[in-house]
Amino acid sequence: MRLIGVRVFLSVCLMLSLPVVSAAPDIAQIVRTSAPSVVTVQAVQWVKVKVPEEYKNITSDPVYQVFTRVFGDGDEPPVKADAAPVVKKKTQGSGFIIAPNGVVLTNYHIVVGAHEIYVQLSDKRRLKATLLRSDSKRDMAVLKVAAGSLPALPMADNVAEGEFVLAVGANQKGVSAGVVRADLALTKSLGLLTDVDIDKSNTGGPLLNTQGEVLALNSNLLKSQQGLTRHVMVSKLVSSKDLAQKLPQTWQQLGFQAENVTEKTQTELGLPNATGAWVRNIDAGSPAARAGLLKGDVIVALESQRVIDVSDLSALRDFLSQGDEVEVTVWRGGDRRELRMSIPKATNAFDEANFFAWQRLGLKVRGLTPAQKSQVSSDNGVQIAFVQGAAQAAGLQAGDVLLSLNQQDIRSVEGFNQAAKTFATGQSVFVYVVRGATRQFVGIEVRD
Repeated sequence: MRLIGVRVFLSVCLMLSLPVVSAAPDIAQIVRTSAPSVVTVQAVQWVKVKVPEEYKNITSDPVYQVFTRVFGDGDEPPVKADAAPVVKKKTQGSGFIIAPNGVVLTNYHIVVGAHEIYVQLSDKRRLKATLLRSDSKRDMAVLKVAAGSLPALPMADNVAEGEFVLAVGANQKGVSAGVVRADLALTKSLGLLTDVDIDKSNTGGPLLNTQGEVLALNSNLLKSQQGLTRHVMVSKLVSSKDLAQKLPQTWQQLGFQAENVTEKTQTELGLPNATGAWVRNIDAGSPAARAGLLKGDVIVALESQRVIDVSDLSALRDFLSQGDEVEVTVWRGGDRRELRMSIPKATNAFDEANFFAWQRLGLKVRGLTPAQKSQVSSDNGVQIAFVQGAAQAAGLQAGDVLLSLNQQDIRSVEGFNQAAKTFATGQSVFVYVVRGATRQFVGIEVRD
């Protein structure tokens, strides 16, 4: 009996000394539960094909027709058969719903430069999306679709080093598991470091914990020097309510304001459908005015490509920035009319200082009119006319009003260009800009 008692005592001690083994996470269940909230994001960029004069009727060429069916929208023919060729280049990735009212998070690199963005839900609905805001350094973009009662993923409040995590892509693809190697406290601004494999199949999707809560946004571009994957915690960005506050779009540099066509507008104007961009205002002497655009016109096509809503007008801005003359189709008084819009060559004139600003910061600017100075309540500032490179990556847009560079007030185009020459390659420049009612600092890294 005494021997049995000793054995029982030793067995109890051994059991108490063993680590408690937790049950392995049910990966399949986590993937199934999150699947309705993980979406496919498709970005479409309109690329105008430049061809010699003798090939202007290229759209009737069989080779071109095959090319556009493969790389373009085969189910969406141009408005005019003899139109200048525009190819629609597509990129695709994942995203996930973070608010039931249609707010979607995805990667910046998936949608950058897009003229159309679509979100395909798990139930196969394909909805046009609007870009609310973006952050190139975090490779993050916020989209909004016109839908309600969508299955938003819950957000995790905290994370611990060694915690099991799971990356998921759209259509339950790209499932990859791993652990957190360093948490927010250790990585400071980097957020999380994990050993999860992120690639094209799950970039833009969520990084989940074992409860199916979102920890971070996946990006196949954010790698650490140790070969680990960097993540920025979604809860540390901004709340979904803040993300849903749309930064206003503007076409001030072209001299007009427009808004989406509603069913009411369609009825009043006798439009065949509720699509297009309804012109509400025209600035005298602007490129839009010179082209013959009138208040009340509805822009229905650009270079024969249908305009669904005002977000498609970004293609107009990009075509013009390339120095092209753009064909604009409008609905006026029950008829279609063709207009030609261009920007005067004087706008593109450079001196050495302009070169620095354009090549290294990615900005061309113009002076403000008295009316624009009144709008921003300042005698300082210049208006951004065109963006590329570093400025575009930072999220600046044509039409923004730039008030200062590195807290130095900018009073003229010459002052801006001279300031641009003083910055060194790799230096971070903080730009203070006004966009609509929003004022914000934006960081630009000076390039070679």
